[in-house]
Amino acid sequence: MVNQLFGNYLVRKGLISGEQLGQAIESQKKVRVKLGLIAVSEKLMTVEEAAEVNKLQAVMDKRFGDIAVEKGYLTDDQVGRLLGLQGNQYLTFAQAITDNGFLTLEAFEKAFLDYQKELGFTATDMESIKSGDADRIVPLFVPEGTDPIQIEYISVAVRTIIRLIDSDAYIGSASWGRNESFDGAAVQNLRGDRAAGLSFGGNGKSLLSIAVPFGKEEFPEVDLDALDSVAEFINCINGLFATGIASKVKLDMLPPSYRNGLVKVSADRLVKMPVYISGQEVVLMCAFGSTISI
Repeated sequence: MVNQLFGNYLVRKGLISGEQLGQAIESQKKVRVKLGLIAVSEKLMTVEEAAEVNKLQAVMDKRFGDIAVEKGYLTDDQVGRLLGLQGNQYLTFAQAITDNGFLTLEAFEKAFLDYQKELGFTATDMESIKSGDADRIVPLFVPEGTDPIQIEYISVAVRTIIRLIDSDAYIGSASWGRNESFDGAAVQNLRGDRAAGLSFGGNGKSLLSIAVPFGKEEFPEVDLDALDSVAEFINCINGLFATGIASKVKLDMLPPSYRNGLVKVSADRLVKMPVYISGQEVVLMCAFGSTISI
């Protein structure tokens, strides 16, 4: 995510163009090697074992390395070594920018310091940004007073977007809200020890950025079929969240719902976070302690 967060800052400041950012990200992808491929190449796993772990990732909210350790295919030390071979996202982005001649390394590093000042982040915060890890980045972009479990909820959603929808998706700063209006929205609530809910809202055709890749269908517009796909994606996120949080809070999923036309998304207290997917802005809305209505 650091390539998009910092990359769009570089574009906004006129240091590189949007086209150059796209080129750099494409260059970066060429050197972003999957952990499973490295494990097979290093003779630590078989092709079949790597394929099994890849399949499990589609239904488990866990990283490749975590699943491989649980299955007994790798040790924690081996995962650490493989991650070292895989490369740090910030450094691979820096290399892509400098190798393409868009900025010198000195200019790149100076811009990163300026980016830190603009955000008002600490050096530790910037290490989290550099990591590219959604679990470390999301807490930096939520409003003050967000419940820790709510932060975990949002992190699950962002991780799932990156894993299943768009590996280059990134987030913006979230804020509090109560009533938000959109051209279309989908929601699913949870009840149990606490009430909770997750919704995606969007204007124009922005929600197709979720509906099309998740539904694996080319929807011409944000109709009810497209919104049903978005609702199914929310159901996927909620399943992962409810399972992962089960030791702390017991939650049951209610049926999802969705509407198009002018839709008002309401809750007692919403965290609303812009998420940028395939060039489109959608709004992720999360409630904890109350449900969301549309």
